Amino acid sequence: MTQDDLTIADPKMKAHGVNVFYGEKQAINDVSIDVGTDLVTAFIGPSGCGKSTFLRSLNRMNDTVASAKVTGQIELDGEDIYAPSMDVVQLRARVGMVFQKPNPFPKSIYDNVGYGPRIHGLAPNKADLDVIVERALVRAGLWDEVKDRLAESGTALSGGQQQRLCIARAIAVDPEVILMDEPCSALDPIATAKIEELIHE
Repeated sequence: MTQDDLTIADPKMKAHGVNVFYGEKQAINDVSIDVGTDLVTAFIGPSGCGKSTFLRSLNRMNDTVASAKVTGQIELDGEDIYAPSMDVVQLRARVGMVFQKPNPFPKSIYDNVGYGPRIHGLAPNKADLDVIVERALVRAGLWDEVKDRLAESGTALSGGQQQRLCIARAIAVDPEVILMDEPCSALDPIATAKIEELIHE
């Protein structure tokens, strides 16, 4: 595959010459790719080849690792996401992430989904937040299973339900890009099918 095969007119995200280091160890070497709008793009490779590291560089999650250093350029709508002026909190609202292992907050189901819209000012009142929470849970295929127990802890759900809760949490702020790091690896076929439907939608 040549670089021309990975070039998209007017890409949503663009990575050019990206390298990621953890201390002295180089985890990613000179990765360049354009990611289009309204496309599902999959990164496929053997375990340990750097897929997760690259994904985490797309919304600056590597910033949370003290030894990590990212070089090269990554743009979102033509804007350098590593520029000093970039608001990382806003970036992560625009570029959401769902991890391989479900990581619900130790809060209620409702508060797990409502947290992002609340802190980003997307819901001026409780009625608006109720609508956002319900819509996200419906889109994640979880509403019918939890609508009567929204006050229960998200950590009490099954593994598949927790992962769909994390997806609902990610999409509640209407991100422009969703990064998913093997979101179905620990799920049964039925839960996997629901998440695949959501990705298509």
